[in-house]
Amino acid sequence: MRPAGAASASTAGEDGNERVLSYGDVVLLRSDLSILRGPHFLNDRIIAFYLAHLSAAFEGDDDGDLLLLPPSIPYLLSNLPDPESVAAVAEPLRLASRSLVLLPVNDNPDASVAEGGSHWTLLVLDATNGASRPRFVHHDSLGVLNFDAARQLAAVLRPLLPVAANGAPLVKGPTPMQANGHDCGVYVIALARAICNWWKDRRGQQQEGGADWFDTVRKEVDAESVKAMRAELLHLIARLIQDEDEKKNKAGEGRKED
Repeated sequence: MRPAGAASASTAGEDGNERVLSYGDVVLLRSDLSILRGPHFLNDRIIAFYLAHLSAAFEGDDDGDLLLLPPSIPYLLSNLPDPESVAAVAEPLRLASRSLVLLPVNDNPDASVAEGGSHWTLLVLDATNGASRPRFVHHDSLGVLNFDAARQLAAVLRPLLPVAANGAPLVKGPTPMQANGHDCGVYVIALARAICNWWKDRRGQQQEGGADWFDTVRKEVDAESVKAMRAELLHLIARLIQDEDEKKNKAGEGRKED
């Protein structure tokens, strides 16, 4: 909760709006690095970046059954004016054919305010158990603070699912409680990583149905692992920037030889 009140590098300027890394559709700014060092409340860009990184890391481990969405998409779907608009935006996402969809949830009540809201949570569309109907699982590091926002998103998504899944229930998933007012977004990405790890193990064992990811979350997500994630993200970003710099240097050397 926030208290009230392929990659490329950039070398232009030293202000907070300087672009330091582009990763897929996500552009990170120098101010985002300051947020991670803070510690401060994570913004959309940082969460979108890490979910894009997870998507790339797990891309070869399934046939499109797993989908991790950036925060902007669930928020847009929750705030569109009518079901027709929702269906049009959601069509390319192929939600009905997915086994697992991870959707960050923000409680921003005003769509006209960028970077609004005070709390991040994670909603999971779970269709991994073919023997039962899909369900929505909500992970909230402050209990039920974001339940209304998650319920609204689930209600918007239900009509997009197969007819048999239209009554997909919304249940609470196990989530460690945060002890401060700024780490909710870090819990979201830690949860996403744990769920992806569970998914990879499950796919590797070729399991169908059976246990969900709850035990994996209990094992992998706690105050210490969440605290460590900020440094891990900074290290990951630095490595990606270095990799891109090396690619640019090699490309420049190749042009000189030509």
